[in-house]
Amino acid sequence: MKNLFSICLITWSLCACSVKTEKGLINIFIEKTTPQTEFAVNNIESLYGLKNIKQVKELEAADIIVKVDTSSQLKPEGYSISGKDRIVITGKDGTGAMYGILDVAEQISFGKKPDEIEEKVVIPYQRNRFIKFNLPWNSYRNGEALSLHMETCRDTVFWHDFLDMMAMNRFNVLSLWNLHPFEDMIKPEKYPEASSLSDEELAERKKFYTTIFRMAKERGVQTYIVNWNIFVSKKFAEAHNIADYNKTGGFWGDADNSELIEDYTRECIRQLINDYPDLTGLGITLGERMGGMTSTERRDWINRTVIKGMSMADRKVKLLYRAPLSAGKTSHGTTDKTTEMVTREVLDTLTIPEETMISFKYNWSHGHSSDKLFIVHGGKLTDTYWNPAPHNYSVLWTIRNEDFFTHRWAKPDFVRNFLKNNMKRYTSGCIIGSECYLPAKDYFTKSDIINKPFKYAFERQWLWYSIWGRLLYDDKTEDKLFADQLNRKFDIKNGEKLLETWKLASDYYHRFASFYMGTWDATIYSEAFTALLPDKVANTRKANIITMAGMGNRPVLDTTKYINIQDYVLNPDRDTEQIVSPVELANIMYKNAEKVLEAIPEFDGNQALNMEVTDLELLAYLQKFFAERILATLVLADKIVLKKELDKERIDKHLKLSIDYWKKITELKGKYNKKVVLYLFNADLDYNNYLEVLAEERKNVDGIDTFYEHDLR
Repeated sequence: MKNLFSICLITWSLCACSVKTEKGLINIFIEKTTPQTEFAVNNIESLYGLKNIKQVKELEAADIIVKVDTSSQLKPEGYSISGKDRIVITGKDGTGAMYGILDVAEQISFGKKPDEIEEKVVIPYQRNRFIKFNLPWNSYRNGEALSLHMETCRDTVFWHDFLDMMAMNRFNVLSLWNLHPFEDMIKPEKYPEASSLSDEELAERKKFYTTIFRMAKERGVQTYIVNWNIFVSKKFAEAHNIADYNKTGGFWGDADNSELIEDYTRECIRQLINDYPDLTGLGITLGERMGGMTSTERRDWINRTVIKGMSMADRKVKLLYRAPLSAGKTSHGTTDKTTEMVTREVLDTLTIPEETMISFKYNWSHGHSSDKLFIVHGGKLTDTYWNPAPHNYSVLWTIRNEDFFTHRWAKPDFVRNFLKNNMKRYTSGCIIGSECYLPAKDYFTKSDIINKPFKYAFERQWLWYSIWGRLLYDDKTEDKLFADQLNRKFDIKNGEKLLETWKLASDYYHRFASFYMGTWDATIYSEAFTALLPDKVANTRKANIITMAGMGNRPVLDTTKYINIQDYVLNPDRDTEQIVSPVELANIMYKNAEKVLEAIPEFDGNQALNMEVTDLELLAYLQKFFAERILATLVLADKIVLKKELDKERIDKHLKLSIDYWKKITELKGKYNKKVVLYLFNADLDYNNYLEVLAEERKNVDGIDTFYEHDLR
């Protein structure tokens, strides 16, 4: 560390003959330009609103000197900042130098003078900082909530802004996902009948992807294409009368693993790599359309197609090898040690990829449930993948967010605890993103909002991206950074208090999803207090508000912290000091809510601030609502579980309060957002409609005589 600072200080002393510059103007000199440093310098004004930092060609005129030193002791993408009278930014590579420039610019945007810039050495904490982005065409799931993004996601202006956000937040991998990406990107030379695109259309698509990959590279962002495997284009299926499921859609079921499809897949992989030289890697899924195949057969199919296709290409690329989603022949999520051993055997011996990573869904589809790992897709993991520690691959955690799309989140301590608990020497990073939500077109905000302060959906969750990206890059990042970002964004001075309030409001998501266990996407949707529950009338399941019958015997996810309502009623006096009882959880939610509501008046400001603070107020009432639902269900449990007479007065008090709170939630949601927000598992999800469900439940509470036995598959 001392040697590193010595190098920087020597560089500074050699250049100490700085000349006076125009007052207020900050001159920056790039010793050797890279695409990444050029991006940073050219976009300081658009990214941080600074007009006083200008690039100069003369070293003597520089207030800031930027250099790339590949021989330094820094790690790839790392940087140092040293000096006072003259700032020296040293990057290990172009991306590190870019981050250093962005860091200095950000500090100046917070109001610091050049001689107040913090000296530091930044060593990247996790080298793979992925964003998962599902493409709306040929999508895994179907519905208007996805298809409405088509135009936005075909616009390179959107990707320009999204990639800017990634660079500012230190994300370094953009992964694009759909069922069969090849038909949108290439016309297979060996199988031209697979393409539905004219030559002109194909040229336009190639230009589109090439532009995205180039812009990403300029911002230090790698690009991956991730697919689900045994799919072909509809045209190819029709031409050869194979794989009928490709003609009608649908991702579950048995696979068509004929030799023709294997050869087609190999050729697509080979050509994709060759046609897109800026594409960094590929991702595969041992999952849905591999029904009827054993774990060994799925592994062997990947080897004969994807891995073989990679070996046939003109260059090496990286590989994201998603862990098998099923240990059996079905598409249902299951895990077992034999499947893990079969997969590890492949990973330990793979030599074709430039780098190999295996990813697991952290706590399945609900990565913000707990900072401790309890399940992955399919169930519990053994330590097979990391005991002994791997040398040929690393582990990535996929942090899926299926819990908040409309409303905001900010809790840096959750991410810090997650990193402390789960990042080991065999891990190399995380993938963050959603399956049922695309952060492209803003389809939430009411159309009559004048001077809306953002354009795209991802900008609603700007602080979520900032917290995850910055902490994955530098786990020593302090809350002060996020508070300063709040101060700058909203032109306020109490960003620290706002962040603390935001943390308390966001606590709802973590406690709810730890207490009310979810597995796959629709099993819970936290911000709407919704789950996929049985419809006794239609004998189907539909996402709806969680009733007392649905809550009473729901398993908890975090068994080290919580106990469910039925088990608590059966044994309220057990000796488990570390367990938070349902009653205690309700009290915690009430205390959080009161603190948030007490602080809300301090943050009255411009429309941009009010739109976000309204979410904090809503989350406070959601905590109160959650608390009353717990307390009401406890009263009902005395009747159902202990066979006591129902205390009608007591339960009615809790149910009435919960309805009052839901009315307030509905009112706050409608202040800036549309009445009906599209959700894949309930196309007419309207908070107002839930009032009818709650009123019906209250009216007929005497008739509730059982709790659901939950099927979480």
